Amino acid sequence: MSDVPATVTQAAEVVQPVAESSGSIWGYVAGGALLLILAGFYGYKKMNTPGFIIKQVRKRNMKELQKQGVENSEFVQDLDKLLDSVLAYANDNKKKGTDVVKLLSPLNDTARIKTPRDMYQSMIYIANEIRDPALAREFKGRAKHVKASSSLMNGLLKRAGI
Repeated sequence: MSDVPATVTQAAEVVQPVAESSGSIWGYVAGGALLLILAGFYGYKKMNTPGFIIKQVRKRNMKELQKQGVENSEFVQDLDKLLDSVLAYANDNKKKGTDVVKLLSPLNDTARIKTPRDMYQSMIYIANEIRDPALAREFKGRAKHVKASSSLMNGLLKRAGI
């Protein structure tokens, strides 16, 4: 006869204790779920910082402005000044990312912004909210001189959904 039945019997004896000793799989499931929860919490904390929010706003605006080919305009410089000022204000006052979103919400208010001058008025409002009167005065001077038919401003207004 052959050795096959004896080998299968020996293999079954060896395999059975290994399968029994591995225990329940629920420990691995609970560990994986805990790891996902911790990763989500860390990701939320990282994304809820003023720096991250400002970086995302700049990235989205720059992408839109590059499509139009006007990434080096005066308005972009003004927007950068405003975002830098908001970031400094948020860091000094220990604000969170949600607070920064609330500060920047007038820039996305479609009921309020109908013309390029209104965009500057929103920027003036934000500058006053963060207690930067010098920046507000600068924007006030620029609001008087902005062209209503500027392709840059039309693109920004289009991006804002206006």
